[in-house]
Amino acid sequence: MRPNPFLDIDSDIKAPETLKKSLVSEIDIIRNTMELVTLYVGHFFGAAGEMLSDDSPQSNNQSKNT
Repeated sequence: MRPNPFLDIDSDIKAPETLKKSLVSEIDIIRNTMELVTLYVGHFFGAAGEMLSDDSPQSNNQSKNT
C-alpha cells in the first residue's frame, strides 16, 4: 500500500509576515468594497422594489383615498 501522497504537499516552510499582512489587507479591501456595494446598490433596489410593490402601505393608502 502506497503512503498518502497528499502528506508530501504540506511543507514546513512558513509564509513571511509581510505576505500574510498583504493578503489580509487585500481581503479587507474586497470585503469593504462589497459592503459599500451592498449598502448603496443592494438596499437601493430593495427599497425601490418595496415602493413599487402593491403590498406597500403607501400604495394601500392611495387606493383607499380614491
